[in-house]
Amino acid sequence: PNGVQPFPISGRGSTWNGAVASTIAVPPGKTAEITFLLAWRYPNKYNRAGVNFGNHYCKEWPSVRAVVTEASANLDSIREKTHRFRTTLYDSTLPNWLLDALSSQMAIIRHVGVVFRAENGDVYGWEGSNGCCDPTCTHVWGYEQTLARVFPDLEKEMRRIDYKHQQRADGGINNRTEFPSPPKPTGEQPFSDGHASCILKAYREALNHPDDSWMREYWPGIKKAVQYLLGRDMGGNDKRGLLADEQWNTYDDAIHGVNSFIGSYYLAALRAGEEMAIRMGDLAFSGHCRETFERGKRNLVAQCWNGEYFFQNLPDAEQRWGEYGKGCLSDQLIGQWWAHQLGLGYVLPKEHVQTAMKSIFKYNWLPDMSNWKHNQRPFAGGKDKGLLICSWPKGGRPANPLPYVDEVWTGVEYQVAAHMIYEGMVDEGFAVVKGLRDRYDGAPRPPMPRNPWNEIECGGHYARAMSSWSLLLALSGYEYDGPAKSLRFAPRYTPANFKSFFVGSEGWGSLIQTRNGDRQRNQIAVAEGVFKVDQLHLDPARAPKRVNVTVGRATVPATLKPRMDGVSVVLTQSIRLTRGQTLSVTLS
Repeated sequence: PNGVQPFPISGRGSTWNGAVASTIAVPPGKTAEITFLLAWRYPNKYNRAGVNFGNHYCKEWPSVRAVVTEASANLDSIREKTHRFRTTLYDSTLPNWLLDALSSQMAIIRHVGVVFRAENGDVYGWEGSNGCCDPTCTHVWGYEQTLARVFPDLEKEMRRIDYKHQQRADGGINNRTEFPSPPKPTGEQPFSDGHASCILKAYREALNHPDDSWMREYWPGIKKAVQYLLGRDMGGNDKRGLLADEQWNTYDDAIHGVNSFIGSYYLAALRAGEEMAIRMGDLAFSGHCRETFERGKRNLVAQCWNGEYFFQNLPDAEQRWGEYGKGCLSDQLIGQWWAHQLGLGYVLPKEHVQTAMKSIFKYNWLPDMSNWKHNQRPFAGGKDKGLLICSWPKGGRPANPLPYVDEVWTGVEYQVAAHMIYEGMVDEGFAVVKGLRDRYDGAPRPPMPRNPWNEIECGGHYARAMSSWSLLLALSGYEYDGPAKSLRFAPRYTPANFKSFFVGSEGWGSLIQTRNGDRQRNQIAVAEGVFKVDQLHLDPARAPKRVNVTVGRATVPATLKPRMDGVSVVLTQSIRLTRGQTLSVTLS
């Protein structure tokens, strides 16, 4: 415009440094805003074999001009919604540095080198941004929670690949997949932790759905997946509910013998299978899952509990390659972390779980790593703080232990920190998160980059770090059952004055709780979309006698029912909250 001539086309094999300019007159005392839009459209995307599987967004917009035209027409609404999301997330009583752990790792979803969607709609994820290994490895993505919560429809596409492409005839779900994903299973054999996580992820997606249609569609495959684990069970009354075979896992190794790392995953998967079987009316299978779970719960304690934490029961572990034996593994109760998020209760005795979490902090947390030898890969240095993968406080370290045991992985740290918070260890959980975020403070220093949006493991922007979203679930006590339209909300941090972000299957907003004497007020404020609720499960400081429920100025009839962990507020009519509406519950 205004007579400015464009640059000539650059010569073959070279390009220009570019500039975009605009001319505008700004009168004295006034301001002006100029908007520039940078847009692109790349229809071709190839796998390593040279097959073009395309980019899904190219189906939405036929040209770059179409992208710019739509963005220009909706720029104000896009900006407003983005600002509203950011404001709602950070308008919270939670510490800003903890909220930053959520928002910074949310950026992984938009890194084209980690999460990508093929033209046909398939969603895949690398481990890290350097194309680390084939997608979508079930074991690393067994930690991820952010994509599942923020974009649940995309996560469900991953489950479609799990159960309709990667599941074998015996029920096992293969680890990793080729892409585009062929109709039959590809990649590696089922990994024990990853396969169990596929069952738990399926239950998560079923709960995070507006009705039971998703669960009904996927139940046959889910049942087969649980049966696959049952088929590997040791059997026998004193060994039932245990796995002791070759257990491939996220440490790029197979461990053996009875252990709580894979064992707690197995128990949690049995509980998820039981709950889904009940909903599907398969009472015989739910009973089988429950009986196996109860025996496994007792047997795992008998086999692996040493009074402080759970160890790997493998008599010759010290002489074998790739085991951890008597070690205190930070991941030893990952199944319990999953169970808490899904409302499945304790898969191992509560007192043992809480003691083990205290031992992990006691033995594996290093507040100063100056003298620590980072075998293999250094993801910390100097006076950094970090949680080790494993330690051996009672001796017995194998000569060639499980790989990576001397490293610190942020995805494991987030998982353990959230689990600590679930167990009431808020200060310890905060210490772990603050320590790891201080490592990624942006200030350059050895031994690794310090980009706050790029937590590194095998590759940058590592997918495991999206376990950070579980911190929000733990701190707010958020559990939502979409088919039942049931919300549990029980803050574990500043419960007398709490506010935090939440996101459901169809909308997002804020959860608020305040207390004043015997009165407690809980609010669900929807900032975008829809949120449906028929009942709320709350945890007041004192047993209430009365309840008052309103939406705006309208009173909603409700009744109180006592629970072991608080009270239920049962609404006599289903509530459908939309943007700008707030449901308020006052207990007194």
